[in-house]
Amino acid sequence: MKRSELVNDISQVTGKEETLQLRQQDFIQGPADVYAVLWSAAGGFGDPLERDPAKVEADVENGDVSAETAKKVYGVKMGDAAATKRRRKRLRAQRLSSATHPVQQPEKLEGKVDLLATENLAVRGGRWSCAKCATDFGSTNMNYKSGCVRIDRPIQAANPIVGDPHRFIDPLPQFRQFCCPGCGALIENEIAIAEDPPLMDVQLHLK
Repeated sequence: MKRSELVNDISQVTGKEETLQLRQQDFIQGPADVYAVLWSAAGGFGDPLERDPAKVEADVENGDVSAETAKKVYGVKMGDAAATKRRRKRLRAQRLSSATHPVQQPEKLEGKVDLLATENLAVRGGRWSCAKCATDFGSTNMNYKSGCVRIDRPIQAANPIVGDPHRFIDPLPQFRQFCCPGCGALIENEIAIAEDPPLMDVQLHLK
């Protein structure tokens, strides 16, 4: 206060930490207390391992993400294109090896893409498939997620500042990632109650 300087992070402040509850009211803030609000931006679009490494490096330089996040989430080794390519290949393989719900290795589909339901989800001849490698996910009458490998992770993996979810909700929420069993591409994310089946978020009525 005397130097008229702001701290960059609440971790720089000493003293007793007290976490307020959701929409907590009528708390008292003293003259020496520091009140911090944490928030995050919206989620990104698409597979982070497919983001242009140059743009990830620009994000790091702008302070939008840390170099550690660039390496862990985007698979980018700053200033090293060869290392980035190797790391991304390794991360895709880890997705398959760490699957909570693995699937048998399916066949590849032949023929052209009839349509793209999402950036990484294609339809070929009435069947779901990976838009990257044409791996078969099953009939479009079914949930395409049943043909993907599924990775169940704690909700904090979707957003590190979420904290303990029991502060907000009684059932246990779960962060799920669905990946292509052929190439490891990320097809979709979802957040659901742990005991619920996968959400059916895409339905097609083909003529």
